[in-house]
Amino acid sequence: MKKFFLILGALCLVLLGCSEPTDHIENKLSPYLQEDLKFMVAETMRSAGDRSALLETPYYRVKDFRLFEGAEARIYAAYAEVDFFIYKDIAMHEKRKYRYDAHTRKWDRYSKVLKFGRDSIPE
Repeated sequence: MKKFFLILGALCLVLLGCSEPTDHIENKLSPYLQEDLKFMVAETMRSAGDRSALLETPYYRVKDFRLFEGAEARIYAAYAEVDFFIYKDIAMHEKRKYRYDAHTRKWDRYSKVLKFGRDSIPE
């Protein structure tokens, strides 16, 4: 009987340890987006040679954020769609899509596309 309770207790700990609180998932996204924004700005500055094409303060907006539950959350626990705005005189932005891998507990960028148009909510 003692072995049964030990096994049951261990199983409960494993199951509790496999899930991650949703606020942790959301909080992990922001630093990842900041790094992507810094990389985009640095890449543009390197190719242009100066900052003249860039906004004074490049920024991003999270357009869609979803947490998955149940069977959907076994592989990917969350989804985010983010628009990055870095150009001053060009009506263009980059849309990137991210998913949170439940096994590695990290965000993964799986899509990036350039789109024409300015931010619908000016900064």
